[in-house]
Amino acid sequence: MSFAIVAEPLLGVYKGHVGSGQLDTLPSPARLHAALLCAAAQGVRAIADGDGLRPCDADREALRWLEANPPDGLVVPETLPHDGAATAYRREGLVVKEGRSPLAEKLVGKPAVTGVAVTGRFAWTWEQQPPESVVGTLAALCHEVPYLGTSESPVRLTVAEAEPTHHLDREADLFAGEGLDLAVATTGRTDALEAAHRETLVAPSLKSDAHRSTETTAAPPVARTGLELGRYTRPEPSPPPTPWTSVLLFRMDRPIPPERRVRYAVAVHRALVALVGDGAPAILTGAYEPGVSRPGNRCAIQFLGPDAPHVGGAALALLLPREASDVDLTLIRMAAQRLRHVRVATGPFTVEPPVEVPADRFWPDPAAGTERWWQTEPVAVPDSRPPRGGRWSLADAAALSVAMVWRHEISAPGRGDARYRALAESAVGRGVRVESAVRVMDGDVGRYVHKVNPDTIIQPYRAVLSLGDLTGPRTIAAIGQSRHLGGGLLVPRDLPSDIVRRLTR
Repeated sequence: MSFAIVAEPLLGVYKGHVGSGQLDTLPSPARLHAALLCAAAQGVRAIADGDGLRPCDADREALRWLEANPPDGLVVPETLPHDGAATAYRREGLVVKEGRSPLAEKLVGKPAVTGVAVTGRFAWTWEQQPPESVVGTLAALCHEVPYLGTSESPVRLTVAEAEPTHHLDREADLFAGEGLDLAVATTGRTDALEAAHRETLVAPSLKSDAHRSTETTAAPPVARTGLELGRYTRPEPSPPPTPWTSVLLFRMDRPIPPERRVRYAVAVHRALVALVGDGAPAILTGAYEPGVSRPGNRCAIQFLGPDAPHVGGAALALLLPREASDVDLTLIRMAAQRLRHVRVATGPFTVEPPVEVPADRFWPDPAAGTERWWQTEPVAVPDSRPPRGGRWSLADAAALSVAMVWRHEISAPGRGDARYRALAESAVGRGVRVESAVRVMDGDVGRYVHKVNPDTIIQPYRAVLSLGDLTGPRTIAAIGQSRHLGGGLLVPRDLPSDIVRRLTR
C-alpha cells in the first residue's frame, strides 16, 4: 500500500471539463493541486494579505512538495460517461440586442457540464511517504476541499493508503503507446495560479468596460505555466505460476518419431537417474515413500521436432517442475550436464550439452491477427477412467488433465468421481475450452504410455484446446497420463482471430 490522497465523490458522480469545454472523465493531478491551493487560499487556513487572502507558509510548503513530487500512481475506478447532450439556460445579467428590438436581458443557453458516474474512489498515490509536516498539512487541506471539478460534484478528500491501478511511466513516449495522459503540476504552478487570480481582481479600464449594445461573458485566460503531461499506465497482470519453471534443451543428432517418444523418454529417464546415482530425488524418479504427498508435476521429458525453438533442430527437453527444491534441481542439472549418450534397443542416440530456457518464454509469440491455441503432440492419454454416473467425453477428460497439471491454480472439493467432475468444471470456468478431441484408433496403444493402472482403459486422443487464463501464450507444458514421459506435449496452433470469435460464440 502507498501513501495516498483519496477522493470520494459524495453523489457518485464526477463533473468537470477541460480544454474548450470537453468532458473530463478523470481528475488529473493538476486538478488536485488546484483544489488544494484554492482551499489554502480561501479556506480557514488562509491568512490576510491586504484586502484579500493568501496561503500560509505551511500550506505553500505542502503545495510545492506536490509540485516537486508528482503522484507515482493513480487509483482509477470504473466510470460510466453520460452520453446525452444538455443545454443550461440562465440569466447572466447581459444586455443583448436582436434586430430592431429594444435592449433586453436574455436567457443565455450554454452546453451543460455533463459528468461520469463513478463506482468507487479516485486516489493519487506516492511510493515514498512525504515529510510528517507535509502529511499533516495535506490532511488539513483535504478537509477544506468541497468539490473537484464543478460545484455539482461534491467530494470528500482524505489522506489514507491505497493500491494504485496505474503507474507513472517516467520514460513514456507521449507520441506513441497507450495510457492516461494527464496534466501534472510542476515547479511554479502555485505562483502561476496565484498570479492569474490577482489579474482577475484588477478593475478593467474604462474603455474595456464601456457600454455595448450586445454584451458577452469573457472567461479569464487559463494559466498554462507549471503544467506537464504525465502518462499513467496500467501494469500488465502477472501471469500465474507455470507448472514447470524452466527447460533444459539438448540438441539431438536426429529427430525421434512420435510413436517412439515414450519409449525413448523412458530411456532418457533411466539414464538421468543412473547419472544422479543413489539418493536420486523423487521429483525425478517418481518413486515416493508411502504417506508422502505427491506434487502435481514431476520432471517431464519431451521430444521436439526439427523446427524446435532455441536450438534450431531436433531437441530433447527436460522440464523442471516448480515444486522441486533447490537441492533437487542442482542434482538434476549436474546429471543433465553429463548426459551424452542414451541407449535404446532400436538404436542409441547422442545429445549436446543443454541450454536452459524459461518455461514461460519458450515458444515464439503468436503471429499477428491470430490467437494461441494448443494441440497435443503426439497424443494425450486421460489421467483417469471416465467417472461413473453421468456423461463424460474426451473434452471433459482433457479439461480434467489440464486441471491436474495446474492444480496449484485449480482446486475442487470432494473425492473420487465427484472431485474429477468438479476439477473439469473448474478448468472450464478458467477459460479452458476443448475445440476438438479425437480418439486415436491404433492397435498398439501401449506405446503411448509407460505404466498404467490395470483397471484403466488406454484411450489416446488428439485435441486442440485453449488454456484460458491459466498461462501465457509462450509457456511450454504437457497434459495427460504420459506428460512426464514423452506424451501430451502442448504445441502452439495459432488460429485466426475471426475464426476464434466464431468458435467461442
